[in-house]
Amino acid sequence: MKPLKFASSFIGALTLVQAAQIPLSAPAAWDSKWRFDVEPSENATANYVFETVSALLQQWPNTQYRNGHNIVPVTIPPGTLLYHGTWQHKVPSVPDWVATDPEHAYLFSRSFEDGASGWLLTLAAARPLNVLYFDGSSAAKVYGAMDVQDILVWGTVQPDKIFNEKQRIDDLCAWGKKYNIDGFLRMELDFEIMLCDFTEGVEVTSFLNLVSETVQGGPRHPPPKKDSKLAPPPGETKPWTPAYRALEAGHWHNRFPGETRAQLDLTRLISFYDTEMFPSLVDARYGQERWGHRVEKLGKEGRQRLLDRLDEILAPGPRKFGSGVDWTTLIRVIVQRYADRLEMMQYLLNKTRSQEEDQSEETVKEVHEYARSMLYPYVLNHVRPNSTSEDAPGLTWAAPVFEQCATTHTKVISSTLRGNLTHSERIILDAVDGVSHEICRVVVGIWAHGAALGLDKDGELRKPFSSQDVSVDWTSRVDKLISWLDWSIWVKCKPECGFEETCYIPTWPWLHGRDSIPLPNPNTPPPIPTNDSSPLVRKMGEAHPNDPRTRWDRKWGWVRDINSADDDHDDNWLHPQPRCIRRLAPLEWL
Repeated sequence: MKPLKFASSFIGALTLVQAAQIPLSAPAAWDSKWRFDVEPSENATANYVFETVSALLQQWPNTQYRNGHNIVPVTIPPGTLLYHGTWQHKVPSVPDWVATDPEHAYLFSRSFEDGASGWLLTLAAARPLNVLYFDGSSAAKVYGAMDVQDILVWGTVQPDKIFNEKQRIDDLCAWGKKYNIDGFLRMELDFEIMLCDFTEGVEVTSFLNLVSETVQGGPRHPPPKKDSKLAPPPGETKPWTPAYRALEAGHWHNRFPGETRAQLDLTRLISFYDTEMFPSLVDARYGQERWGHRVEKLGKEGRQRLLDRLDEILAPGPRKFGSGVDWTTLIRVIVQRYADRLEMMQYLLNKTRSQEEDQSEETVKEVHEYARSMLYPYVLNHVRPNSTSEDAPGLTWAAPVFEQCATTHTKVISSTLRGNLTHSERIILDAVDGVSHEICRVVVGIWAHGAALGLDKDGELRKPFSSQDVSVDWTSRVDKLISWLDWSIWVKCKPECGFEETCYIPTWPWLHGRDSIPLPNPNTPPPIPTNDSSPLVRKMGEAHPNDPRTRWDRKWGWVRDINSADDDHDDNWLHPQPRCIRRLAPLEWL
């Protein structure tokens, strides 16, 4: 592994030498921090912290990247409705699950006897509920998604307990009792809460005996590989509509602001991309793409740091309340300011790949003018290239514009408010600074390069240049920036889905694509009750007698254990990509 190149800041977003800040009126005495030729360290995590905080409580990005890297205290406000589906008319007396949307809970409101029906219990929060949120697809039974929960309560990741949800909820609630934690917020196809006590902080508003689709016969055997996404497996007639309605409810929270019934406390956020607190994960991540980032190699020392930090932020008593900065809004401002514009720059530059030299020169001028227009609030009147600017290392004359662009959103926070910041807020501040620095390094760099070449409206070309070479250079810069930022807002179905369709990223338990064994599909659910106290329920994680790769799940029945070596070669599992699926009949098999 290459050595870390950052010092005081945990982020170390950019490997730069610290020097005295220069006044804007003296660009010649430039600070080496504002070099255009210094890229982020390979160990930098500013981009990861920024995007994971930006994505909190949103279905879409946490489905794309399943392995969560944040723990955040959240509050469920009084009056919030929570839903529990069950096969019996009985309020749970032990920790159990509630959904934030009734469509999700309805999947459990089913019977296993002819002529019977299921029950839907609706609860209302009678006071603010103290809940701990695990981001990512933290309710998906796949290795990586549950790393944080396993390490928290069991010390290490326990692959053999991936389906042991009963023990997981019991142990989490037992651990959280000393902190007065009411539950744990997780996500799969929609959000859910592991509620520790159905008699504390919630009241029953209704307990309805609902019409449900009675299941006939015994448990399904794994269906064979299918040829058409619209063709059901043998013995099935159509996809199970309630599963699609639950998936649709989850999509309501796809993008910002996400699941608004949980209120984040970012002053107490714990990020596993905090390289100062969790240095062991730097080695574990090195050389891996983000899909493969996990927390499993936290180690004993890292776990102890986690427990100490949790005790610090959760223990009753006085604590530091933070600066009052609205971090969610600040991050949203950055994303809104640059997401569409960077995508537009990439689009314009991609046009040059099929253009002749004269057309390419016009596009290069267009890109330069677009970059210049993005920087109107920051281009100082006295900052201009001189006669040797195009050859000067680092385009030093443009450093004041770079600095102005990169620091404008956080100057006061970094100075006046810094003493009020919690540790968590400093992590977020470093992330915002690191991301702003890199965006401005690229955009100001393109503008400055073009200005040095004489591409400004009122400028004259200083010397001939190859527009193709400039285009290739700028394309590389923008592509690398967009890849480094990796914002979920750029992940979408292309072309856009039709009105009768929705854009869908494969999620557990439907991670395998249409050309793989579909286990399970949103069709007939298992003919069993969903409460582990029933004598008829199978053991969670029990292997199918005819297929050891198939396990029993409390909600879906027989599901494929998507964690074996065979899945390492399934790109739909490794890199789930968005695609359009129907939301009206005929529904397709996922």
